[in-house]
Amino acid sequence: MKDITWKTCARLGATALIVYLCIRYWGGIESFLAILLNGIAAILAGIVIAYVVNIPMRFFERVLPGETGDGTRNRTFAMLLSIVCIVIVALFVVLLVIPALVDAVIALANDLPGIIEKVMGSDFIATILPASILDTITGTDWGKIVDSIATWLQSGITSILPEIASFIGVAVAWIVGILFAFWYLAEKDRLSAQCHRMVRNYLSPSLDEKLTRLLGIVDDCFHRFIVAQSLEALIFGTIITVVALLLGLPYATMLGVLIGVMSLIPMYGAYIGAIFGAFIILATSWQQALVFLVAFIVVAQVESNFVYNRVVGKRVGLTGMWPFIGVTLGTVLLGIPGAFVGVPIMSVIFQIVHEDLVKRESLPENTPTPLERVQQKLSD
Repeated sequence: MKDITWKTCARLGATALIVYLCIRYWGGIESFLAILLNGIAAILAGIVIAYVVNIPMRFFERVLPGETGDGTRNRTFAMLLSIVCIVIVALFVVLLVIPALVDAVIALANDLPGIIEKVMGSDFIATILPASILDTITGTDWGKIVDSIATWLQSGITSILPEIASFIGVAVAWIVGILFAFWYLAEKDRLSAQCHRMVRNYLSPSLDEKLTRLLGIVDDCFHRFIVAQSLEALIFGTIITVVALLLGLPYATMLGVLIGVMSLIPMYGAYIGAIFGAFIILATSWQQALVFLVAFIVVAQVESNFVYNRVVGKRVGLTGMWPFIGVTLGTVLLGIPGAFVGVPIMSVIFQIVHEDLVKRESLPENTPTPLERVQQKLSD
């Protein structure tokens, strides 16, 4: 039996004291952890913002005259130009889409009873819906329902105060993240050198080389995906605008911008944008909303089969069903953020596997595979 030393007793005592303090002051510890998590969220938000802004910033750094690097005028101008371009695009989208959406909601709220009565009175609807359902719909006091919804919205503000507070917390984290992003972008060369130095000295030079190679693949895949997805969204939005103009639909430019922006979410985003677009047109005419949906489905099929695979799939090295599988798995595992990163993560996996396969195919034929090595270790 092993003797119990004073060090063992000290460790046990310290562990028991820590457990007691955690139980006794759990409220304060929980508040500290919440603050810590908010700080980590701000840092991660800054990294995401910096990475997105760095894509146009690289372009401006290449084309602007002068030297590149931390503290140079070239970098300052490139960062300012990138931020200005992103802000202009965001304002253009918000000022074009939000007012139309608000007007549509107000118009639908006022005209809903008349719209339902007109739709239910059409001969086409009467032929496809049973008489009992028609009687139920036409006998409903839709004006009273709209008034009840409005009353609920007015009285329900207090019930969503926790959600509002949570949203404010997230917004503050992103604002702090923007400040972090400016610092990352202004000193990205120095920060990169410091990270390499720490990994080489505290871990190992070989690990630094492997991480550099892995991060290079990740950066390349995500960079190509963001550029390609943005180009695809621009093409999709332009086609929708042209088709809407040719069909004489209202809000043609707004529809193109809305669907183009929502197309930044791979695969599913354009369909969500089409639903919002049809909802906005519904305030004017339900026939035009139906025409828009049919036209969108036709354009979406052409775009997904001919444009997406050529613009996005080939740039990220994925074709066929693989982008769809990446988006689906990303959404299932990570929710809405997974819809954005599913395709580039799948591209990273494909590239790593491809390089490993090329490397293994160049080895001698008698070299054991990873599965054979595992089986050999298990048998030993």
